[in-house]
Amino acid sequence: MLSYLAAALPPDVSAEGRLLALQCALRSNTSGQVHLPAGLLRGMRLGRDLAPWGELEEARWLLRLPHPTEQMGPRTAAGQLLDATVLTQEPARRDRHRAADWALRVVSQPRLRALPAADRLTALVLAAHHSPDAGRTSMEADHLTRTCGLDRNTLTATLDRLVAVNAVGAWTFESVTEDVSWDPPRK
Repeated sequence: MLSYLAAALPPDVSAEGRLLALQCALRSNTSGQVHLPAGLLRGMRLGRDLAPWGELEEARWLLRLPHPTEQMGPRTAAGQLLDATVLTQEPARRDRHRAADWALRVVSQPRLRALPAADRLTALVLAAHHSPDAGRTSMEADHLTRTCGLDRNTLTATLDRLVAVNAVGAWTFESVTEDVSWDPPRK
């Protein structure tokens, strides 16, 4: 889903918008509607911030529904996904909900809570691409920056902050292959 969003969203969509889009894509029903409780938005550190919703609307990826239904409660934000591609993405809805919960747990870790959304999104992308069989994992730098909505200059600072809070053990940039390699956090 992260790769899909990297391709579907314009590069100028912020990390907050990308985190919101991920939760919307993973939690949407078969008609593309999504209802996000206020508690989930607070857990994502979005609260009442309407800017990420506006970015997704401007990108024509989502339409925010003005008033949730009575059944959903007054503290629920609702949206309609406009990109039908997301509805055909694997895995099944139940598995997508599990992935949404996992993603929320990753970005809500105590060590990441105080970091900017771009850092939390990068930690999520690294965790999603980490191979449990290998100590060190690598990813093409261009793919990583596109997925996280970063440029190369901010990627370096972001990875350094993730090392400082032990979300990543260490990282290197391989100039020959243009890959970013990273170690899991130290235990």
